[in-house]
Amino acid sequence: MTDSKKLASRYGLSFRRESCLAARSSPRACSRCAEACPARALSVSERGVDLAHGCLGCGCCVAACPSGALSAQGYRIPDRLLEGNHALTVECWKVPPPLLAEGAHAVPCLGGLTAADLLELVLAAGEGRSLVLMDRGGCASCRAGGQAQPPVATQLEFVRHALTQLGWPQQGLPALRCVPLPSPILPVEIPTPAEREAMGRRAFFRFLAGKAAEAATLEPPPCGSVRHGARHGEQPFPERIRLLAALEKLAALRSIPLPDGLFPAVSVSGNCQNHGVCAGVCPTGALTGYKETEGAGVRFEPWLCVGCGLCARSCPEGALDLSPVDGLGPSARIRLTRFPWRECPSCQTRFPSRDEGICPGCKRSRSLFDDLFGGKNHP
Repeated sequence: MTDSKKLASRYGLSFRRESCLAARSSPRACSRCAEACPARALSVSERGVDLAHGCLGCGCCVAACPSGALSAQGYRIPDRLLEGNHALTVECWKVPPPLLAEGAHAVPCLGGLTAADLLELVLAAGEGRSLVLMDRGGCASCRAGGQAQPPVATQLEFVRHALTQLGWPQQGLPALRCVPLPSPILPVEIPTPAEREAMGRRAFFRFLAGKAAEAATLEPPPCGSVRHGARHGEQPFPERIRLLAALEKLAALRSIPLPDGLFPAVSVSGNCQNHGVCAGVCPTGALTGYKETEGAGVRFEPWLCVGCGLCARSCPEGALDLSPVDGLGPSARIRLTRFPWRECPSCQTRFPSRDEGICPGCKRSRSLFDDLFGGKNHP
């Protein structure tokens, strides 16, 4: 079991190096957390993630991380959520506790919810009620937002697509609901875990009483709208495992197999020369080399692929093509290539190749000989 390292943030941000794709491979593999950070407080290097001052606590880096290398306090789903026929509601910590929807589950920021978080909340709600993310209209003025709608659109779009593929009723799909509060009620900054702990009911009522007269004269701000559209055993990618486990549980509820087209796809053209570079640079192990009696090549496991594209960019022949989704189930293990075994006539080494000829080692030796001596009379 690998322990997470606490990063220098007031918001309880943790980093798990062995799960970081940049640390496992290179920053070319993934820098999504740094790109998602509205404060530009994160940077990515071969060491993994570095955090400078200025973290705003929005959790957008956590939601953007495809492998689960980053985590933050305040997002754990409680063992028991309010039961009943009404919707399961999720609110942000900036909403004063007295104004939360009844039985709401509060998180630091909706932008920190991962796709796995949303799917687990759907599971907690069950088929009889929907999941509602409350848009209180404060994102535009929030230091961590600066936009009209909560920064959860990407995750929500994927979850709605996955549930639609599972045959989930349209009225039961998770969605944003716009119920704005007067802007003076919502603080500009997201509270830290310690501040949230200290905010009792009495303190908030005092705060509300002081703002009541001012708030009564203000029009509520407009809300943005969203365009809707486990593996068992130890694994270094907890987010992928959570995502797949939630999808499998939801498919079991509907008594159907897990739908196709939820994970990226890789295809290989005839230009492939079986160098194995793609498998060598793949940071998640979605691409691996294999050897069998009939031949050898590269195998692909869709559920592990995070679509970083490093394989396609690294292929010497440009033989790989990456697509956002595929037509195969995530449990499939696909043989992308198979090269039959040959015996090198020069050194008698057994090697996989589609063409007759000498092995790659002998090719390199002959190429070096030609470069050194400028001739074609090989020994």
